[in-house]
Order: sequence, then C-alpha cells, then structure tokens
Amino acid sequence: MKYLLSIILLTTVLLISCPTLQPTGWRTVIHKSPLEKIVTYYHAAFDSSGFGVVTGFAGQIYYTTDATATWNLASSRSFGLFALEINAANVWACGDKGNVLMSKNQAKSFDMLKKFGRSDPHHCRFLSFISDKVGWIASPEKLALTRDGGRNWSALTLPQDCAHIVAIDLFSEQEGIVLDEKGILYLTPDQGLTWRRLSAALRAYGMDLEVYKSPAVAMRFKDAKQGMIVAKFTQPFSCAVLFTKNGGISWTKKIISTDRDYQKGSVFLSRDMRTITLLDSENQTVSVFENQHTTIEAGDM
Repeated sequence: MKYLLSIILLTTVLLISCPTLQPTGWRTVIHKSPLEKIVTYYHAAFDSSGFGVVTGFAGQIYYTTDATATWNLASSRSFGLFALEINAANVWACGDKGNVLMSKNQAKSFDMLKKFGRSDPHHCRFLSFISDKVGWIASPEKLALTRDGGRNWSALTLPQDCAHIVAIDLFSEQEGIVLDEKGILYLTPDQGLTWRRLSAALRAYGMDLEVYKSPAVAMRFKDAKQGMIVAKFTQPFSCAVLFTKNGGISWTKKIISTDRDYQKGSVFLSRDMRTITLLDSENQTVSVFENQHTTIEAGDM
C-alpha cells in the first residue's frame, strides 16, 4: 500500500511540475472555415473581436466582421498581397511590385501608400504598426520605418550579421526586434541606430525558419523582456507558441496544433498576443485560436 501511495504521489508531482502536461490556455474559436474558392490566398489575419482579413493572388482583399459567417470584398487595386497588419480599425497590406495599402475603416476600402520593396521574390512580406502613423515594413533583405502612415519610408540599417528576415515587431516608437532565418533575435532601442543580439539560435528548437512568400513566423513583444513567437516546428510537425519573460534567454513552448494541413500557409499573431490565425493555403481554410489571458506568464499561456 505504501508503494502504491508513493507512485500516486510521484505521478501527481510530475503532472503538476511538468509544463508540457499543463493546459495550453489556447482554444479554437474558428476551425478550418472555408474561404471562397476563386483565388489563391496568401495571408490571413484576425483580431480578438472576430474581425479578419485575407489577401489573394491578384490583390483581392476579403474581410469579415462576424468571425467568417460572411465575407465581403474590399475596394482595392493591387498585385498579389502577401502580408497583413491590424491595429484597431487600421489595416495594412503589402506585396508584389512594391505595393503597400492601408485602410482606416476595417478593410472596407484601401488607399495606396508609397511603394516599398521589389517584385516577387524580393517583395514586401512583413508589417508591424504601433499606431496609424508609426510602423515598420520589411522584405527579407530590407527594413524601413514610417512616421507618417506610409507616405514615406526611411531605410534602417540592419545588424551586420543579420541574415534574411523572417519576422519583425515594433513594440514602441523607438524599440523593435528582428528575427532572421538563422533564428537570431536582434533588438534596437533607437530605430536601427544600434542593435543588440538577444538570443541564441532559435533554430535549435526545431522551428521552421525558411523564407516563404508570406510570413510563416509571427512575433510580438510587450517590451524588451516579454515576447511571443508563433511558428511551425518539425520532427514532429506542430504549430506552437514560444514565449519568453527574460529577453530570449529562455523560452517556453506550447503546442497549438499538430494538424499537418497547416504546413502550407501563413501565420499571424494579433497585437495583443491573444489571437493566432493559421491559413491553410492548400485547402483554402482559415483557423483562429484565442487565449483568454492578457499577460505573458508561464501559467497563463
């Protein structure tokens, strides 16, 4: 009996202490909702209100305000659009031929901004805006800043050792982080005047860091210490969240899905870090996962 009680006690301790056995805190709010099968989709982005946007091959932009119950075609003109950003009612999109667009009315209509980047495969595919005026834009090789809502772009000098960009995040008017294809995080406290390497290579976690047409990695930081990265992982395949509370010194991994349908498609993380969007571009569906917590704590995520 004492032996049996010891086994039960040990099992209980392991279940409590092992983080991989704790609930992830994420729930599926939209599961593989089908999209209109008339275009090839490149990117999808949802916030926590049920508002979402998808972009297509010939510059089509569809939006929903009721969690995919209905989709509406936005008024826009562009070539293929590969990236999205949402901040309140403001939506940005960018892609082929240097096209950059902005909407101030939840994607109902878009205005063309100053061009950035070149044609595919050197096109713009990363956006991060902290307000309607201030934001970053990037292709795999270049990073730029706007302080006037995209009327003008100022090139930022990347770190000398920075490889191709796979994710960006501007989390204050001066501070931002770049993740490169080697899995290295670089922090700037002064809009690119100086850079500091934050972490050892994240590739060691098995993260897929290839440069795709659309973002396959999404990244948001609350400050220089607390941040989240959503990505796809290999061997075995999964979509998962990595989060840090110490500036990338250590990371905790939480699996969101092991469904291989998400191997081909984009990833988006809302600015409040509560909503993840996964696009299955092959089967033309979108799924949304939501976390009810608002802080980056090991027990919360």
